[in-house]
Amino acid sequence: MAVLSARDVSISFGGLKALTDVDVEVNENEIVGLIGPNGAGKTTFFNCMTGFYTPTSGDVFINGERVSELRPDQRTVRGVGRTFQHVGLVRSFTVLENVMVAQHRKVGYGLLSGLTGMPWALEEDKVLRARAYEVLDYLGLAHLADERLGGLSYGMLKQVEVAAVLGTDPDVLMLDEPLAGLGPEESDEFGERLLRMRRDLSLTIVVIEHHVPFMLRVCDYIYVLNFGRLLAEGKPEAIRQNRDVAEAYLGEGAATLA
Repeated sequence: MAVLSARDVSISFGGLKALTDVDVEVNENEIVGLIGPNGAGKTTFFNCMTGFYTPTSGDVFINGERVSELRPDQRTVRGVGRTFQHVGLVRSFTVLENVMVAQHRKVGYGLLSGLTGMPWALEEDKVLRARAYEVLDYLGLAHLADERLGGLSYGMLKQVEVAAVLGTDPDVLMLDEPLAGLGPEESDEFGERLLRMRRDLSLTIVVIEHHVPFMLRVCDYIYVLNFGRLLAEGKPEAIRQNRDVAEAYLGEGAATLA
């Protein structure tokens, strides 16, 4: 059974149809890529899958459960965590504080207990802090724990956002353009990190990214969107050789992506 799937998902904004009958299936422990030219509907599709948009028609499923009308937080509880095209972090907080805040659904104490520094609240904070350090260390970001976000590059902010989402202990990690702001060497390192995360943490990963060679290297299966419709799907080598995909990216007459 697929851990995450979309069946005939369509969404319109006014008279504009942003997605039309999109079917996607993500199986356990896969790295699945979603590629396509600018404006193809990739982030819109992520928003439908994670509850920020409600599809006009079609359905979304998590582990076989229909979740099409559930809020984003309700889908998070069911194991889906995501990053955003534009970084979703608290800019006035430190890196460590952002990863701690991401774990809010694990907090067992109430607001008053937290404000008054009750012993059980302080003890829980220690656990959250330790867990946040553990995540940062795993991603090679522990040296930035006390840095405020205002002093970090955009590429590093994107990596901190990955850490924050990883801190929620997702079963499915959905990444929207995680390579933005990274150089070639950093992108290669992140690709290796994704493969390690999948192996070490038994994660299922869905990635939107414009860097096609990266996607062809790390993904097990790739879906291609163009003008809100599914243009192609298949294993990386099949996508590399697909003439329609090459023309969508490179223009008429292109035979392959590489």
